[in-house]
Formats: sequence, C-alpha cells, structure tokens
Amino acid sequence: MAISKFIKNKKNLAYIILFSVIIIGCLWAFISASMLTKSFKNKIIDQTYNNKEANIENLLVTETKEGEKLWEMYADTGHYSDIDNVVFLENIIGNFYEGKNVKASFKADRGTYHSIKKEIILYDNVLLVYDDGTNIQTDRIKYAGKNEDIVAQGNVRIEKPNEAIVYGGKAVLKGDFSDFHIEGRTKTKFYM
Repeated sequence: MAISKFIKNKKNLAYIILFSVIIIGCLWAFISASMLTKSFKNKIIDQTYNNKEANIENLLVTETKEGEKLWEMYADTGHYSDIDNVVFLENIIGNFYEGKNVKASFKADRGTYHSIKKEIILYDNVLLVYDDGTNIQTDRIKYAGKNEDIVAQGNVRIEKPNEAIVYGGKAVLKGDFSDFHIEGRTKTKFYM
C-alpha cells in the first residue's frame, strides 16, 4: 500500500520516470560503447599481428633456384617490416653466381631487398666487380632477377681494365653479366 501512495503523488511519479529514463540511457550508452570498443580492439589486434617488424644484425640473404645459388648478400644490420615486405640493409657485400662460380661481387653502404619481388636495390657508394675485372661504380644499382637487366643510375663509372673507362648517367647491364650499354651523355677514356 505504501508503494501505491508513493506512485499517486505526481512529484514522486516524475522522479520514477526520470530515474527510469536515466537508467535506460545509461544502459544504451554502455551497450553502444562496448560495441564500438570491440570493433576498435579487433582492429588494433589485427594490426598488431599483421605488422611484424624485426631489427637484425649480421644478416645473410641468399636466393636459390632448383638447388643452384643465384646470389647471396651479407649486411651488418637490417630492418624488416612486413607492411611493405622490404628489408632495409646497411654495409652490404655480396656475390652473383653462375653455376658454382662467382660471376660478380658487389658492395654498398645501404640497400633494400624486397622479399616478394626478389629485387635488390643498392645505393650509396655502390661497387660491382665482374670476374674479368670490369668494375662499375655508381650511386644506385637495381637487380630484379637473373633474367632481367641490371640498371645502374647516377654517376656511373665503368672501367674495363687495360681498355677503357666510361662515364655516364645510366648504364644497363645484361642479367648474365655478358655485356652492358650506356644511356645518355657519356665520356670515354681509352688506354693506349
């Protein structure tokens, strides 16, 4: 009976309605917030597991095909991120192979290796030396695979021992290291 008297009072009825509205509003806000944060948490968890990174010291990367070593390179340090599938390398040395023999050796201060494209880009003080002694100094070299041309760009200097030194802005080298050509303005010095 006390409750029916309490509800009959208009002021008390207004308090009950107001209190009910507040409770319903709080429940709605709580449910909405949990739905939003659940979606947000899932995105964070997905990004955490998908964005893997690693810092590596004394890194050796090798590519083989049908048991034959195509190339190998060693770097003092490397940083890998699976966002772009690229390893950023520093203080690099390496070799390109033909069969079991080293066909050319290289070194560079910095470079990248794209793990999906199998592409090597060397830059900063790049030196590539063929097994016959021909050497190429350049700002940047891009190697995209055994059957693809190697592109040297920026301050290219090619020396063929006891024959000539060629300077140019860009050189395209055959993927099998058999030949090369210079593009754009060049300067050549011949040995006499």
